Amino acid sequence: MFRPSFHPSAHQRAVGRNLAFDLVGAIGVGITVALITTLLPTIARRGGLEPIGLAALAAAPFVANLLSAFAGRVGPRSPRQLALARGGGAASLLVLAVVASAPVLIAVSFVYWLSLSMSSPFQLRLWGSMYPARVRGRVVGALGSGRAAAAALSALVGGVVADQLGGLTAITLAGAVGLVCALAYAGLRAPDAARPPSFSARDSIRALRERPVLSRIAVAQGFYGGGLIAAMPLYAIVNVDRLDLSLADVGIIGILTAGATTLSFLIWGAVADRRGPLVAMRIGSMLGLGALIAYAFAPDVAVLWVAAVAAGAGSASIDVGIAAVVSDQTSLSSRAAAMAGWNAITGARGIVAAFTMSALLQV
Repeated sequence: MFRPSFHPSAHQRAVGRNLAFDLVGAIGVGITVALITTLLPTIARRGGLEPIGLAALAAAPFVANLLSAFAGRVGPRSPRQLALARGGGAASLLVLAVVASAPVLIAVSFVYWLSLSMSSPFQLRLWGSMYPARVRGRVVGALGSGRAAAAALSALVGGVVADQLGGLTAITLAGAVGLVCALAYAGLRAPDAARPPSFSARDSIRALRERPVLSRIAVAQGFYGGGLIAAMPLYAIVNVDRLDLSLADVGIIGILTAGATTLSFLIWGAVADRRGPLVAMRIGSMLGLGALIAYAFAPDVAVLWVAAVAAGAGSASIDVGIAAVVSDQTSLSSRAAAMAGWNAITGARGIVAAFTMSALLQV
């Protein structure tokens, strides 16, 4: 990413220092997200949570994204506040060590996702201040790769811990690790120390609509991302009802997806820097669509292995592309507002897609 030097400049040392702290924080996010998404729904269901409660649990990240339109008023505005927000989200998981009723599970999940959604607009602005534009895609790719690797490893380790000590213990341990990792955000230092401007929910949507490129991408992602979200229940139907896969087969699919995501983050970061984020997003979207088609018509598990690799690569390209294209299309002062608007639109899309598919499956 950076040319090695035995005598790095002060700027290079500052970038390297920030990247190290950023990576620690990303690892904490990967660990906590992995266990919330893999273990919490199962724990909730075994605890007697009804389908409507499971739907609320699944909708939590999308509702949080929708509310991030208000990040300009209540979201973090400094690295220390970023650490406090992310740390507070991770600390909420510790509540499960004391009480784990159905309402508490849903509330904890919502608080955690809200901490990520409310802080991501400021984080994108912070990246614009800390990292040179010419390597920003590779920085986002490196952070995404670290987060994905941590998520994959914690899912495996968390499963073992859950079998031995219980699922709630595994999640609270992940929360403790995430809390410690979140403290790293307080060490970030940006050359532009000016307090970012505040913005309203209306300003966040306007910041997105005023930029035609971002508006068109948001519409495209509305269809593409909404389709992927709506298709999520179908994966289990293919795995169980049509192909009758063993848990080992499903585990291999998960490992292949995680591995492809981890490695391809680095590739897409380089593509975004050298060819532009739209190139990365176009190729990644084609891979994601191909993976969905392969899953729908797969005659055996071998095709699902290929689909898993394509899906992981496609997912990473979208993550890198969104951060890069929002950065490219906005000034530093309006970047957080545009990112908040993007989150709000994708949150609304996710809610609609999830409940639409749930209704169709009942037909």
